[in-house]
Formats: sequence, C-alpha cells, structure tokens
Amino acid sequence: MTDAVAVVPATGGRSAEFWGYLMWGLAGLAVAVPELIAVFRIADWPTISATIGHLEIRHSWVRLAVVFVIVVVAYYAVPQLITSPTRAGVVGGRQVTANGRMTTDPDEVRYQGMGGYLVLAIAALVVGVGFAAGARQMHPGTFVGAYVLYGLIAVMWVIVPSLLAAFRAREVPFPTLFRTIGYLERRAHPLAAVLLALLVILLLHLAFYPWPRVLS
Repeated sequence: MTDAVAVVPATGGRSAEFWGYLMWGLAGLAVAVPELIAVFRIADWPTISATIGHLEIRHSWVRLAVVFVIVVVAYYAVPQLITSPTRAGVVGGRQVTANGRMTTDPDEVRYQGMGGYLVLAIAALVVGVGFAAGARQMHPGTFVGAYVLYGLIAVMWVIVPSLLAAFRAREVPFPTLFRTIGYLERRAHPLAAVLLALLVILLLHLAFYPWPRVLS
C-alpha cells in the first residue's frame, strides 16, 4: 500500500484548527505587511523577497537552494492537501501526526504540555520584528534584522516543530501550513484556492527574484 491513506483518530480538532489560523496568520502578516509596505513605498523595511534576493545576488547557490526547498515542500505538501486535515496516520506513504508532521509512530506522539511553545514562538516573532525594525533604523539598507526575523519564523514555525515530532514524539499545538490550508479549504474553498495561488506567486518571486520585475 503506497498511496492509500490509513488513519487513526485525531488529537487536534477545532483547537488545532484555531491555532493553525492564528500562528500561520501571524507568520503571514510578518511576510505580507513588509511586502505591501515596500510596494507602496511607505517605509524602508526588509521584505522576505528582498532578503532572499540579496542572498541570491551575493551567493548564486542560494537560488538553487530556494528551488530545491520549494520542490521538496511541494512534494510533501500535496498529500496533505488531498487528505483529511483532522487525521493522523499514513499519508502519501509517510507516517504523520494529526497536525501533519512526519513522525515514526503517530500513536506515540504526545500533545499535552506543549502550550508553552505557542508563547515562546509568539515571543520570538515579537523579538524578531523589533530587532528588524531597530536594525533598519540604525543602519539603513542592512539585512541583518531581516535574517533574524525570517530566520526565527522558519525555526519556530517549521524546523523545531518538525524535529520535535520526528525525533521526540512531541507535537506543538498548531498544524503545518498545508494542513491549516486543508482546514480552510473545508470551510471556505475559494479563499483557500486564492491563498494557495498567492503562495505559489510568492514562491516563484523568491525563486526567480526580482520576477515579475525584470532587471534592465
């Protein structure tokens, strides 16, 4: 059995759905607001696209790394989008938790006692935003603050939760981005479709920066 989906009762439910909207909504604001600020030239703020573009210009291999990450994420995301977002078990041939993260045994994953992680992640986001704003104010044009802000989001929203589920059998209260989109798809399908389209545009923008603007 390779593509079949075997499921066990979920542990997340409405609580996980709520925290998914909240946590990924906050991360989305941290990405989208600077992009809009840059588009309308309201303030000098380091966007995620400009930050990645800065790295790609300085180190050509970064562009390959970005494309690699996008392909890997898409490979693991598609099975989550086409299966129930409230179940743990085997999805696309991989064992996943109820929140969509890979693990060795979903039955052994513990969900209790991880509420403090939410506080820690939100605190890290606040610190990152403050550091990015302060760094840009003190040194216009610097990307140090952006590295800290977007690095913290990647670490606290993706990397650490994935490592906890894979190697410690512990699950944070909020689901993965694509499992959250799965929740949204059940409630507002058009909105989920628009969100996915915007996400694809952002990923293409990061991979082929400064597309759609063409350098002269």
